[in-house]
Amino acid sequence: MRNVRPSRTAALWLTALSLLGAACANSPAAPVAEATTVAEAAAVPEVTGTPSAEADPVATASVEAAVAIFLESPSSANSALAVAAMRESGSEQWVPWLIDLLRLNVSSRVSEEIGETLAEITGIPSDERIPNMIAYGSWSSTRQLDGGPGYRAYKVALYERIDAQFGPLLESVVDQTELAAIQWGGVPVGGIPELNNPERAPASQAEWMVDDEVVLGVVENGEAVAYPLRIMARHELANDVVGGEPVSIVYCTLCRSAIVFESDVEGRTLQFLTSGLLSNSNKIMLDVETNTLWSHLRGTGIGGELVDVELTRRSVNHMRWSDWIAEYPTSEVLRLPQPIFFDDPERPPIAYDYTPGEAYASYYDNPDVWFPIIDTPDTFALKDEVVGIEVDGDSLAVPVAALNESGVALEAEVGGESFRFEPTGVGVLVLDAQGERVISEQSFWFAWFANHPETRTLIP
Repeated sequence: MRNVRPSRTAALWLTALSLLGAACANSPAAPVAEATTVAEAAAVPEVTGTPSAEADPVATASVEAAVAIFLESPSSANSALAVAAMRESGSEQWVPWLIDLLRLNVSSRVSEEIGETLAEITGIPSDERIPNMIAYGSWSSTRQLDGGPGYRAYKVALYERIDAQFGPLLESVVDQTELAAIQWGGVPVGGIPELNNPERAPASQAEWMVDDEVVLGVVENGEAVAYPLRIMARHELANDVVGGEPVSIVYCTLCRSAIVFESDVEGRTLQFLTSGLLSNSNKIMLDVETNTLWSHLRGTGIGGELVDVELTRRSVNHMRWSDWIAEYPTSEVLRLPQPIFFDDPERPPIAYDYTPGEAYASYYDNPDVWFPIIDTPDTFALKDEVVGIEVDGDSLAVPVAALNESGVALEAEVGGESFRFEPTGVGVLVLDAQGERVISEQSFWFAWFANHPETRTLIP
């Protein structure tokens, strides 16, 4: 990848800003339940706050000059000057700029000044840095702010200071509104080591497995493989071959969603890894072969060579290990990975705790999110798991816990077709009218709603 560098002088940087701105199987009888739309159940919270002033040319020029000085010499004092210029302008155009600067945490004092500035622009009271990053980031994403002219170059310059690879990757994101919503997840490109052709063992030899632990089950061409959630929650990505088919099992811990994609894309077998970037608290993937950025839940390219290409999904099952092997006794299962050693003798090996339930335990025990998300109706709690399907533009979400507590399957129509939702104890199987499993998505409510804002809900 080429390494994009900020301009060496304020004059050159302002010129770049100006040019960019111009260019820019047997179960109890299933009751039929009436599904409701999200709008009927609960409206999306209205955006509150005082309208911000429109950016005028003089104020904009002042901000651009201050930003250029900061990027040329990124000191705390210069960042404070840039924030002060944005505060003086008072335009909501600068909200994405301020959020990115807040994420980098130049200094505690600057972060405090950013919070005060964002409070004035949005009308939302300021808090500590992390709550501010989430609250104001969510406000910005919900309003679909794109940062305006010059924002792309600014974000590229900031993020390449975290990881040189971030610059060209972000520069490739086509939709600037999406670019503004992207956040750094706290790790560099590949910072969460993916599993490539992971070692497997027959279920009969898997003495490390626990009956009640959750596995992600994949079946292709008669071959069944179980991916223990305790392993996937640490690595988030496994590039594998099941039943002769190259597939990638992708798990987002932040939105608790597993999706299986075909790895063969337009004549090439892609190897996916973690990009280190997030959008709406959902992981963004990167492939090695084309440097395309991929939205995990949408399964589409958002930047790079394969932008707008849609990945083909395969079915995945959330089940207890004991139930999985009862249905697929000849299944294989991932072996516990060994510590990861590096060529650099000064870099310590990575050794994860694969105890079931340990990964992200504090996050799952807390009702709050760690990164910005769009405003989500309170039909369910943000982190309530739902299973959803979409057919011909019609989407439906069913709460996983409630269905499993009832122990009774539900039937509903989606897109004019009949489906049956069967609880598995830890997940939900979705079957069509012929009893065949269909591809569904199990995730936190906020994640499902973000991509299906017109979804209906079905509550047992």
